[in-house]
Amino acid sequence: MKNKLTIILLFVALMCSASVFSQEKTLKVLSYNVYWGMKQDTTANKSKFAEWIKAQDADIVALQEMNGFTTVDPDFIPAETANKNNLAKLARSYGHPYCYIVREPAPDGAISFPVALTSKYPIVNVRRVLENTVHGFLEAEIEGLHFIITHFHPFSSERRGTEVDQILATIASRSSDQKWLFMGDLNSVSPLDKEEYDNNLLRDFIREDRKKRPQNMNLSKDDELDYSVQQKILNFGFIDALKTFHPHFIATAPTKMFYDQSNHPLRYDYLYVSKNMEEQLVKCEVIKDDFTAVYSDHYPVIITIKK
Repeated sequence: MKNKLTIILLFVALMCSASVFSQEKTLKVLSYNVYWGMKQDTTANKSKFAEWIKAQDADIVALQEMNGFTTVDPDFIPAETANKNNLAKLARSYGHPYCYIVREPAPDGAISFPVALTSKYPIVNVRRVLENTVHGFLEAEIEGLHFIITHFHPFSSERRGTEVDQILATIASRSSDQKWLFMGDLNSVSPLDKEEYDNNLLRDFIREDRKKRPQNMNLSKDDELDYSVQQKILNFGFIDALKTFHPHFIATAPTKMFYDQSNHPLRYDYLYVSKNMEEQLVKCEVIKDDFTAVYSDHYPVIITIKK
């Protein structure tokens, strides 16, 4: 009888332990370049995108190329912004009551490719930076984690170099024990993917494209692929989350849509975490499905971390 009771108690303890483990809290963060303000989505208030985001159940969403979006409260929209896409309304439609955009639409209608952030949880200590960066970057804190959302210069290795230097200097100026997630369309190749690019197809495409678009200065000074931007991030100590779970190459562009940066597979979209978050990593994926194949010219990246 005593042995039977011991076995029962052990079984109950194991079940309780399993229950606690299964209830371990996680946070899902998605980063997505949505192409020219979700140009492909003609539904009212981008309901197609909202439906897809709901299915992903992302807690935090970092967005790039949010052209034409405003965060002005949809209940009090002034006449001059009434016809703009409303990020606050969109975010609420998929369960995110909090949002920020790096800049509101320009009065003259100029396209600025702003980055944005939406969340299920309060977004605090927000800083919008437009200086010394082509598309700007957002610095914010959510649930005790620190975020950098950006979109680097699409046609200049040199400009990307100054952008990443500014962001890394910003992070270095903060408390050393802070936990960081650094993400977005970084328009640059990683040395961790060098084997994929050694066939020179991407390099040759950029060289040829430069004949039509002289502004395409995406190669290094010696006219080769420039790995320096991503190398700086890695040297700083950041972990490339996708590579942690998928050492093999996974492209984030192009999709089935037209894409003017390359005819060949490449990875320009990254989700980095600081070294002190390494043990919190659960998984990281590039989402490739029927929706993402045609919604944008980039695929989104999603990470799951322990809270």
